Amino acid sequence: MRKTLLIVSMLLFLDTIVQIYLAAFGAFSERLIGEESFTPHMLNGQIVMRSLALLAILFAALARSGKSTIWLTVGIFLLTWVQLLVFIVGGILTGASAENPSIPGAWTVSIHAVTGLLIIFSAYWLMLRARRLDRTGSAVMARTQEPLAASS
Repeated sequence: MRKTLLIVSMLLFLDTIVQIYLAAFGAFSERLIGEESFTPHMLNGQIVMRSLALLAILFAALARSGKSTIWLTVGIFLLTWVQLLVFIVGGILTGASAENPSIPGAWTVSIHAVTGLLIIFSAYWLMLRARRLDRTGSAVMARTQEPLAASS
């Protein structure tokens, strides 16, 4: 199960990079294609990334990776839902939509980029923990009890 967790966490991290590419594609091709230019980004985030995050929860638990690693996977999964809720709640709070854009709506929906960065960093952290778990049997780094040497 440890190797499977490592593979799933690597796929999840790589998918975050793909997600950035798909967002850029949507932004740079919107004038050519229209609103559908963000469809690959939306589908990847709501189906592929969320499924990989759910698999990461399962394999982190089965690999007995520890509470902190399991909670990290749960956090990534929840952040994929926050990404969707940012648009829904932002639209409700500001009255903004694709047909009725507004400055407050743009400020609110821009949180999407910040939570996206949190997913990227969390997925990277999970990948490092999974690699450590696979190599050493523990997902957390051992703390040394030796005092730091005084420099003269």
